[in-house]
Amino acid sequence: MKTKKRKRGLFFLLAVLAAAACLLTGCGAQKSEAQEDAETIQVYLWNTTLYENYAPYIQSQLPDVNIEFIVGNNDLDFYKFLNENGGLPDIITCCRFSLHDAAPLKDSLMNLATTNEAGAVYNPYLSSFKNEDGSINWLPVCADAHGFLVNRGLFAKYGIPLPTDYDSFVSACQAFAKHGIRGFDADYTYDYTCMETLQGLSVSELSSAEGRKWRAAYSDPANTEKVGLDDTVWPTAFKNLENFIRDTGLNAADLTLTYDDIMDRMRSGELAMFFGTSANVKILQDEGIDTTFLPFFGQDGQQWLMTTPYFQVALNRELEQDSARRDKAMQVLHVMLSEEAPHRL
Repeated sequence: MKTKKRKRGLFFLLAVLAAAACLLTGCGAQKSEAQEDAETIQVYLWNTTLYENYAPYIQSQLPDVNIEFIVGNNDLDFYKFLNENGGLPDIITCCRFSLHDAAPLKDSLMNLATTNEAGAVYNPYLSSFKNEDGSINWLPVCADAHGFLVNRGLFAKYGIPLPTDYDSFVSACQAFAKHGIRGFDADYTYDYTCMETLQGLSVSELSSAEGRKWRAAYSDPANTEKVGLDDTVWPTAFKNLENFIRDTGLNAADLTLTYDDIMDRMRSGELAMFFGTSANVKILQDEGIDTTFLPFFGQDGQQWLMTTPYFQVALNRELEQDSARRDKAMQVLHVMLSEEAPHRL
């Protein structure tokens, strides 16, 4: 979707007037396509869904800025390839990556640490993407909460209490099984759902002193050695997952379930709970399903909601060579991170 500011009116009349103006002035006021392209800010989107509402909103807020939206790839290797073979676009977006993965692009991206946009970001998110020298290349766009989605109407129909801890969560799964309804499932065909379940069940371990130490080593972009799973944090984490698999009746067939499969089962009343995001709650509520959101119930008694950025955004350092283009790119970034923009996602 390429959007450029163009004036339109009575085509024939304007064409005649334009031709007359050319004869008188030599068309000196006309912009060439090359000039217009040079002023265009190119934004690579990580997902096609951003075309629907998010990209049009950004353009609507900046009518005097030519913005070209292109679907790129949600893979930093893609941008590494571009960087090595012709250069990066002005603005890039990507989702689900570590600082270690982003390290090869560091010298090609702007340092946003001292910008007003960085100052508005919740500090724990910001520190997660701070380079060793204090610079920050990536800013998060909107937080996506992850937890358990619950068909509250199904609980009421069968007189099953909503879970308040891990034991009552397991009890609810067992109670639904007696009615031929699956208590819990998720779209485990996707590796990230498996990983987020593993993490969500073991936040206590991953946020402990040993857990923070392991995460720091794993994410350190300066670390050239492969970091494996340690013998302190991960045995307990996998034990938690083993218990969860047993307690919820997960099986090999669940590894084939897609997002659409899970949503269809929620709509049909075949499934009472699944692991998803806060956005799914709104989708199901809009369809008339009484849905609510519950946290992960830790087996140690703690409760957690996981949040991840919906995606991250970075700017090409080459923008610093042209102050006018840099200013336009910063305007785009400001709108991307504005209070209203996340509502369009």
